[in-house]
Amino acid sequence: MLQVAEFRGKEIAFLRKDRKFPKRGYQISNSENYETLKKMLDSEKDEYNTYVTIDTYENFPQLPFQPKKHWPAWKEWVDNPNKIIKNLDFMMDFDADPTIEGIIKAWEDVKIAHDLLFELIGEQAKFLVCVFSGNKGFHILGKCKVTPSLSAVNLINKQIQIAQEIKMVCPTLDITIYNLGRLRKLIGSIVYSANFGKTRVIPIANDEEFKELLTALKTKNEDWFNNKPLSKTHSVINNIDLSKYNKGLI
Repeated sequence: MLQVAEFRGKEIAFLRKDRKFPKRGYQISNSENYETLKKMLDSEKDEYNTYVTIDTYENFPQLPFQPKKHWPAWKEWVDNPNKIIKNLDFMMDFDADPTIEGIIKAWEDVKIAHDLLFELIGEQAKFLVCVFSGNKGFHILGKCKVTPSLSAVNLINKQIQIAQEIKMVCPTLDITIYNLGRLRKLIGSIVYSANFGKTRVIPIANDEEFKELLTALKTKNEDWFNNKPLSKTHSVINNIDLSKYNKGLI
């Protein structure tokens, strides 16, 4: 079952791999509504992957469902300068080739980045989680609260600074993703991967779970993905000695 914090106050979007015919501007209040929405939009027919905004909004509107009314209303919302962002996801995106070798490399970078984050943001790093993004890598995720003294733009800029430092030793880290309104895959959602088949966005907390993931990817084991619990484990990743990576980073 999807966790409420994953979608409450966020825009839900459905995108194909080729990005044609996007379905944007939706919201749900519970997991059952998510399944209903997918059926209403016929999103499984053309293998749409599910995304949410990294922004959590104070006032995301209930838009009309009829396409002729929905799209103009969504575009009006996008252009609205008075949108109130109350929370913002902390996000690091590790992308490699969608191969077993690529996934291993991305995981190595996740482990390095996670330990370095303790140096860069302190004990807050223990609240971060890692998820397999369903095809070619991982996301490290957390929550950032917008305050009068720390705007959403400030938070994005701080994330850019952190990512630029870590990128020096983590080549699979994508530092081009940082902008308000950015989408990320919904935790728990199905992903249609050309290389690995039908997978799922799931938490991966340590090396043991990573080995299970590799086995499931190699064998295209849909049952393993479907049965993997979505409870997110904090303080992700087994500790490693990063002394050989530090080379002036911090």
